[in-house]
Amino acid sequence: MKTDLLVLRTLTNLHVGSGDINFDIIDNQVQKDEITGLPIIHSSSIKGAFREHFENEGSNFVEYVFGGDDKNQTDDRAGAYSFFEATLLTRPVRSNKRAYYNATAPMCLKKLIYMIKVLKIEVSFLGELERFYEKIKNLKEIIVLDNVQGIILEDEKAKTRSDLKVDIEFLKDLAIYPDEKFKKLELPVIARNKIGKDGISENLWYEEIVSKESQFFFFIAKPDHIDEEDRKKAESFDERFLKKGEIIQIGANKSIGYGFCEVRRLS
Repeated sequence: MKTDLLVLRTLTNLHVGSGDINFDIIDNQVQKDEITGLPIIHSSSIKGAFREHFENEGSNFVEYVFGGDDKNQTDDRAGAYSFFEATLLTRPVRSNKRAYYNATAPMCLKKLIYMIKVLKIEVSFLGELERFYEKIKNLKEIIVLDNVQGIILEDEKAKTRSDLKVDIEFLKDLAIYPDEKFKKLELPVIARNKIGKDGISENLWYEEIVSKESQFFFFIAKPDHIDEEDRKKAESFDERFLKKGEIIQIGANKSIGYGFCEVRRLS
């Protein structure tokens, strides 16, 4: 199998529900990693959103890439492509000096490096990413890669490190958090309301979201050997994520503009 690395950037707020029943103050929570507690997007959610997006366009590669339609009981072919879950890479944090910085943690970069190596993905930035990780892996305090003093992030003071630099396109305006502090950053919660015909509120609930301008990374694996009949289909799908990428809606609340994401291939 050949595997591609893709980065997903949320253009609007995102809510991909966990589907779990809970008795917390938050009624609808987002999907989270069971080990780190950080938001993720399950592979089934990504594959389903991609399939719906390209089916609506009438793309000719849908059955080849995603497999037979579940609605058609006579067509149970598996898709040629495998989709991995999306792991959080950066998320915006508010600042007193600018609108936001892109927060990440050593654990996020370590996971990205590990998966690139395990899946044997060729990317031009791996060496620089490894060198940067070595410099920040034992971080004990919040730092910002900037030369501005007196920065406060989400009510916490941060130190400035203008000597630390990383020249990678998707790692700009960084704030580096120690792993434990990063895991404790809370996600925004929005109150949702249903108004009845008489204009009276019938139901109030609270919904967790992933903020716009967050970034996730994930992988798509495809066969090494492709029949000539399917080659053009594979190429058509792959080309959609080059250059400017593809805008795909993922998760719930499409009617109020949630879940619109830019997806680009990095490998």
